[in-house]
Amino acid sequence: MRVSRGIAALSLTAVAVLGLSACSSDSEKADKPAAGAEASAPAEEVAEVDSDFDLTKDDFVERVTAAAQAAGTVTMDMTTTGSGVTQTASGVIRYTDGAQDLAMTMEVPGAGTIDFKMVGGVVYMQMPELTGDKYLQIDPDDTSNPLSQSFAGMEGQFDPTGTLAGLGDAVKSFEKVGEPQEVGGALAQEYAVVIDSAALSDPAVAEELAAAGTSLPPELTYSYWVDADDQMRRVTTEVAGVSTDVTFSGWGEPVEITAPSADQLTDMSSLGF
Repeated sequence: MRVSRGIAALSLTAVAVLGLSACSSDSEKADKPAAGAEASAPAEEVAEVDSDFDLTKDDFVERVTAAAQAAGTVTMDMTTTGSGVTQTASGVIRYTDGAQDLAMTMEVPGAGTIDFKMVGGVVYMQMPELTGDKYLQIDPDDTSNPLSQSFAGMEGQFDPTGTLAGLGDAVKSFEKVGEPQEVGGALAQEYAVVIDSAALSDPAVAEELAAAGTSLPPELTYSYWVDADDQMRRVTTEVAGVSTDVTFSGWGEPVEITAPSADQLTDMSSLGF
């Protein structure tokens, strides 16, 4: 079913890009500022700030998470490639109290264009081939909805830092790579981070990866480019034969993320339920 392929693509994307967030529980989430909070310095000025780019295995999680929370918003653009197929996505994230709101558009082979929103923990998904110009409304906590389990635990997985405080010993190695280089107009240092995938224990993600015919390898290797304000500028990784390249920009800039209005919603009958 096409909707299943769309959900599997979303789950795989979450792990590939933001797998670090999947190992954190709700109880470990730190308080985040209200939407619209501004970063300590505009993104355009980051390259002018002197820095030793001195993140370490011990403080990487804390500093990168704090920088994202202080900024409040970010824009991300993503390209994934696997089995000769390229998939693109773009979206914005707004940090809210202890969670994130998200608006993302993805081009998914076999499912078409997916317009995906998560506002206040509720998922809204538009797939023109199935729902026309309407959105499905899916509450991950609604046990009466046959799709809810597919989105259980997904909140926070599209956050570019997640709540990394729960990482613990999952970081197996952390190394600075080369010299700082310009990434999206900002000077950023590359770091190679190897994660024990056993820490990524979200059962919903594992189930959807299995539905897509794949699973996580024992270790996940990420390359992070982090600027002088400890803000992520780029992440690359390869998971289950799918390479992913994500760039981040517009830290602290205003974004618009709104839930669809009632007349933009459709019920599950459009999917045959």
